[in-house]
Amino acid sequence: MPVVTDFPFTLDPAPVLKRYGREVSALIARPELRQVYEAALAEARALIRPGIAYAAHPIVGAEAERLLVADGQALESAVVARLFAGAPEVVLAIYSIGPQLEERATQYHAAGDYLPGFALDVLGSAAVNEVGRVAYGLIEDLAKSKGLNASIPLNPGTSHWPLSGNQVLTQLVPAAAIGIEMLDSGLLRPFKSISFAVALGEHVLTPAEGSSCDYCDTRDLCRQ
Repeated sequence: MPVVTDFPFTLDPAPVLKRYGREVSALIARPELRQVYEAALAEARALIRPGIAYAAHPIVGAEAERLLVADGQALESAVVARLFAGAPEVVLAIYSIGPQLEERATQYHAAGDYLPGFALDVLGSAAVNEVGRVAYGLIEDLAKSKGLNASIPLNPGTSHWPLSGNQVLTQLVPAAAIGIEMLDSGLLRPFKSISFAVALGEHVLTPAEGSSCDYCDTRDLCRQ
């Protein structure tokens, strides 16, 4: 059950500007606001503590609404069951940027300093997505080492897999080793944390062939 915290990570503002251009444009349109953005970027880089925890488990069976995995556990999603049923194993992963950035953003908001708090929050959301790319790359490498392919990632908290699915992931992944806990709501804390499952197999749906968005009924509400 690997835990990865010591890896090179520098928050690149380019994906932020691409993905969050509408919001960030308000921060950089005028010189004084650009200074706020640049200060937030420097602060974000100092506060981010990325961590990744993941574990591979055998797939022992599939039913219509759930995928059966190790230790009598199941991933309660019809989409997961359908897409992953033919694979021999599944990798469950959780990743985070740690608590410090969101704590600092909360402090800004509590003090009425909304602009730097907003900037930090936007940068933190972009950062956790970048950590996710690193996490998926690790799983791709694991798949290649076994002569297999890595599927598209599927996440609890989508229309086909409720947040309660995080309970199984936090039990089968060493989430506590990177400071992550699950709340009663199913949310992960720190809140800039995300979980996913990836099937390893010869004939799985890869990112080159499809996307998790194809299976989510709320995809039109998300940023592209």
